[in-house]
Amino acid sequence: MTKNISHLDLIRAAILAPTPDNNQPWLFGSEGENLLVYLDPRRTLPSDVNFMFDLLGLGAAIENIRLAASAQEYATSVDDSPVVRGGLAACESVGKSVDEGGDGPKLVARLSFAPGGILDPLVEQLENRCSCRKLYSTKPLDTGCKERLSHAAAEFSEVQLDWILDRPRIRSLAGLLASSDRVRFEYEPFHNEIFRQLRFTVEEAERTRDGLDLRTLELPPGVGAMLGMLRPWNRMQWLHRLGLGRMLTVPSAVSVCKSSAIGVLSLGEPSAAGFLRAGQAFQRIWLASEAEKLSLQPLGSLAVFFAHAQQLDGKKLSSQHQELIARLIPRFGGLVPPARERCVQMLFRVGKSARPGVRSLRRPEEEVMCSQGTWLNGDLS
Repeated sequence: MTKNISHLDLIRAAILAPTPDNNQPWLFGSEGENLLVYLDPRRTLPSDVNFMFDLLGLGAAIENIRLAASAQEYATSVDDSPVVRGGLAACESVGKSVDEGGDGPKLVARLSFAPGGILDPLVEQLENRCSCRKLYSTKPLDTGCKERLSHAAAEFSEVQLDWILDRPRIRSLAGLLASSDRVRFEYEPFHNEIFRQLRFTVEEAERTRDGLDLRTLELPPGVGAMLGMLRPWNRMQWLHRLGLGRMLTVPSAVSVCKSSAIGVLSLGEPSAAGFLRAGQAFQRIWLASEAEKLSLQPLGSLAVFFAHAQQLDGKKLSSQHQELIARLIPRFGGLVPPARERCVQMLFRVGKSARPGVRSLRRPEEEVMCSQGTWLNGDLS
């Protein structure tokens, strides 16, 4: 007799996935033998565009579920028709909504399971995967390692992976990333988002179990305290008036330079289903990096601000930042010609490094589960 698959075990695996600034925008429910995956827009980030990063995280969670199911000897079928029907703006709405987009949970995918799955060796890396923001070795990736990382995502043919391997291009990319990071510090809505997600004390991190624990950022001594002082927008404005705001982008530029390689994930065109599959591909690359004993850090600023320019026509950016991003796009295309006409989904850096001393926390599974149509933290109907 075949044992029933444990949805609880699958959800425990799902919530190990990475999400933008650790916002964990997921909810899970059951429909008979099926497992339902929802997007919770109340947890999205203001800088996100068409849920591209939230769906990336949900795609990573779905891939974790597939891996965990393989450990129980089940194969997983992913029905993403709800997100295809809902499109970029809203997915398929369920429950209460507000105005056109709504803020209630939105069905993204329906997962079904059948006996006979083959164990995927990447499942061994689920507990190991984490963001590492330390400085990496600059020793180049060997050809075999690069090919194994690329092969890990080969199943998702619409997702393209390009590599930046030579030192001059890596240094040039560091400058582009520093320029795009400026937008997060110079524009008040994105400034507020940063400080909404930062957790400055251990107590705060353990209470919320989400967001960015300051200890995980591997900041130079004193930078964390300086960030705390810059939480009020008027203080950050003074820093920019003094011409010192760009100093805040130096750590990210240095970290890019101190890497073995940069990966670039892209899609032929933006779509909700594409974002979801890019998340699945990205998670497999990340887990394959863990298997190679490599550290990995996502680099999202170029992708999200390119999306602001290309998908939203810069409507949420100031005119100054519209001009900045317009200059960066062709420069990036010159560095990564295969991605020039594509939708850039995510960049990441890899390399050898020490393991991080502190890892981001996750909300417990009971906070993200529902039973028979009722969310534990609110009524779905």
